Amino acid sequence: MKLASIFFALIATTACAAPRLAFQVYAVRDLCEKDFAGTLKAARAIGYEGVETGRFFGLDAKGLKAACDEADLELVALQLYPHNLTEPQLVETIKFCKDCGCNRINVAWYKGSKENPNDWQLLVNVLNHAAEACAKEGIAVAYHNHDHEFRIKFGGKSVWNWLWAGDEGDALRQVTATPRFSDRVLQELDCGNCILGGGDPVRCLAAFPHRNPTVHVMPAIEGGGKGLKPGEAGVGSAADRADWRRIVQALAADGTQWLVVKPVIHPDSLADLEKSIAYLKGIMK
Repeated sequence: MKLASIFFALIATTACAAPRLAFQVYAVRDLCEKDFAGTLKAARAIGYEGVETGRFFGLDAKGLKAACDEADLELVALQLYPHNLTEPQLVETIKFCKDCGCNRINVAWYKGSKENPNDWQLLVNVLNHAAEACAKEGIAVAYHNHDHEFRIKFGGKSVWNWLWAGDEGDALRQVTATPRFSDRVLQELDCGNCILGGGDPVRCLAAFPHRNPTVHVMPAIEGGGKGLKPGEAGVGSAADRADWRRIVQALAADGTQWLVVKPVIHPDSLADLEKSIAYLKGIMK
């Protein structure tokens, strides 16, 4: 039986603990710019238990920890950029994680070349080294996708599959074998961006099982959500193309710990975050 078939059978037969619900600060960045502490508390009041952020709004690590503690939110992960994981800055990044009490780094964004896979190989080398160094400090490193990792193809493979696959028959091989992401590098699958790029989140989980402790739950809304009002652009809204019942069931079966909710169209409003959590709690009963 193929891996995907086994995975789908597992989804159908296994009762798993529901993931917890966090939100990504980027979803309400304009509100946070005005009142970070107040926005954290407001998100907690509508039911979120955790937060992921790569923006600190003038706070140092201890100030970030204090703001999350005061709001009674778990700091699920920091979303940082590849340069934060290169030497010598990696030492400072690890210290920041320890000081704010966070044990996960999710790499937020990398816009690699459409023509040259060597560009993406630089990313692999940086994350493999960082994941090894961070593991010694009890910190996990993961890579987060956007839609372009599914749109760009090398040798018939999407960049997403290329990054995690082995190097058998790889055109990049020159003097030595060319590694891909090591087993220490986890994923933070952005399900909405996966769909918008032409992928299927459930099949991605089947291809790379037990590698997604945190996952982004971003509505798969085409065209930037033009014309949608606050409250109309959340997870499970009429404009959202994703089949979240199927996806969330697969995530639970795969052992995902946190759904990080990220409706991005109205960063000056909590309305989409509120609609999203109501929807997700409804399908997770």
